[in-house]
Amino acid sequence: MEFSFYLVSLLILLGLLSGMVSAIAGIGGGVFFVSIMTLLFFIPINVAIDTSTFVILFSSLAGFITYLRQKRTNIKLSLFFSVFSIIGSILATILFSVISIDNSMLKFLFAVTMLIAGLNMIYKATKAKNGADKPEVNHIEFSLNNEEHKISFKKSIPLFILAGFTANLLGIGGGIINTPSLNIVLSFPIHNSTAISTSIIFFTAIYNTIIKSLIGQIDYLIGVFIVIGSILGSIIGAKISKKMPKVFLQFFVAIVLIGLALRMFF
Repeated sequence: MEFSFYLVSLLILLGLLSGMVSAIAGIGGGVFFVSIMTLLFFIPINVAIDTSTFVILFSSLAGFITYLRQKRTNIKLSLFFSVFSIIGSILATILFSVISIDNSMLKFLFAVTMLIAGLNMIYKATKAKNGADKPEVNHIEFSLNNEEHKISFKKSIPLFILAGFTANLLGIGGGIINTPSLNIVLSFPIHNSTAISTSIIFFTAIYNTIIKSLIGQIDYLIGVFIVIGSILGSIIGAKISKKMPKVFLQFFVAIVLIGLALRMFF
């Protein structure tokens, strides 16, 4: 691929827009980065997935720092949840070192994952709009000494493991599972859920990037251009997210996910 000024500018711009939406939604950006590389630049999806993992490391770091300054995330909780996400990524590394998946199957799994996550978020947003939600728990008040919190967390453990597994497999960060898990299962407010999800994505991406750099197919040149835009986009998106109404944010995340899933299918 020849890198003209137009192509470089386009990659940076798309990285900027993707980084903004990713930080707002708390979904890591992989759904956008992989979609951009496969749908617009016709890069093989296995290379796009590995390159996306590299981009996510830097874009999620920018979002994590911004959310930390806003006091919307919690390092201790994020690290705690990240342990299970990383376990999922390790399981994926082991499994797919033995079993190979072709690109058409990867593309299908990628689209299905986005579609399920989007529909799940619409369900949650509809419940919130109708006032049918159970009381939310601020991340500062969340404690595993509380029996109700402990039960909810046990239910969420498989989801965090699944998030890490799909992050490694599909290069999506895992946020499309993290955010609904935090918001729906643990009852964190959506603004805290997106922030903590971004933190989990960052810690998980450290492991995934190391593994992909050793045994994957990262296109570093394309990755760097997208990173440049996505870092700035993540900072802007994190600031925008703080001012967005809860239900609007949930519908926004859902519509974006479903739209990309349908485009990937067809």
